[in-house]
Amino acid sequence: MRALDVVNRWLLFGVPLLRKIPFIRDLPFVHGHFWVRAIDLPACDRATLCAAVNPGTVAFIGPNHPEFGTDWLVDKEISTVVAPRMASWADRGIVAAAPAFWGKNNLIANDGGDEAKEYSVAWAGKGEGVLLHPEGSVRWTNDSVHPLFPGIAQMALKATEQFDKLVYIVPIVWKYRYVGDVSVRLMREMLLIERALGLAAPERSSVALRFHALQLNILSRQIRHFAFDDDDASDRFFARQLAFQRWLVVQLEMRHTVEPTVDVDKRIARLASVIRRALANTKAEPGADAAALRTQVKHDLAMAEEAKRLGEFSADVYGSDLLTQEQLSESLKRIRDRLMRKGWKNVLSNMLPRPLGPRVVHVAVPKPVRVMPNEAPTLGDYERRLLVLTRMRMQRALDELNVRIAPEVRRFAHANPFVEQ
Repeated sequence: MRALDVVNRWLLFGVPLLRKIPFIRDLPFVHGHFWVRAIDLPACDRATLCAAVNPGTVAFIGPNHPEFGTDWLVDKEISTVVAPRMASWADRGIVAAAPAFWGKNNLIANDGGDEAKEYSVAWAGKGEGVLLHPEGSVRWTNDSVHPLFPGIAQMALKATEQFDKLVYIVPIVWKYRYVGDVSVRLMREMLLIERALGLAAPERSSVALRFHALQLNILSRQIRHFAFDDDDASDRFFARQLAFQRWLVVQLEMRHTVEPTVDVDKRIARLASVIRRALANTKAEPGADAAALRTQVKHDLAMAEEAKRLGEFSADVYGSDLLTQEQLSESLKRIRDRLMRKGWKNVLSNMLPRPLGPRVVHVAVPKPVRVMPNEAPTLGDYERRLLVLTRMRMQRALDELNVRIAPEVRRFAHANPFVEQ
């Protein structure tokens, strides 16, 4: 784990010594893959983190994780401050790719079930800390914290039964901020996506208008692909997108039964889970009928994934008066990840996304959530309260962080063409 810390810093910050020299620090072979100039962890936030994560506490750490790939390296860098031997949960596909290597780095596969949870609680009880990705609806956004998985609350509650120590859920949030204007690289990224998806490229356009056209063209492309009749849909982008998403969900619910819920994200997640199980169950079946069924189920899975993608670019997150460089960049990364998956170059780019310029990672540590032995009428009630409180504190801290850095962010922001008058 100590050896990986060295590699981690090189990937994040670049070549030692050279990375501190102006001009030279931004050369491709110097700045590191993830092009981070600095991690801004204020002294008060650092003190809050150290008070909650130490040998005398049981701490379960939950970051917001706004960017795939880079986040794990930021996790590791922050862990060196308080818990260098911290255990971390990760997608099973990552752990399975090199189980011996990741095992030595204390990574836990998220499909480990009760055994993984028991190990995590025991490890946290040693005062080493356990990091979990708590968001249930991961959209890789810098400015919003989405609904949380219950695991972080469940493990913390279990720890209160086993240890006579203070037990905390420790939320952490951070935001990636470009330190300069990355308009040229944003335009280059949009051109790459347009060519890959066979979309028209405006000849003369600003960054914001080019992005607006790209989103409109992608929506029209997907509507045609899934044969949605949108003649009666609104001309407004977000309304048209929402109508398409609702239609996809209704079509899927006609063929697949899931537990009802008013939360659209949960409905889509449950549908995707049921469809994946159905696909797995048909893999070994021979015959033409089974092959036809597999084709239909694969198409249904693509519909579920499209419904999820549509919810990721939503009016509540992207409907403000300004669109920032960071919002444009994170949206383009999601488009590439969702719609450009063929070929090793795309696979590598999606696993290790390259930033469009030098960045600073601004970190905030809200007040940790003290977890007491369960006194609620039912276990589920207390779990939900813990999750709501954790998410609320995360979003509040992220909002305050955004206010603090707003002058630097607004310098390079654009008038939002998606704002519906």
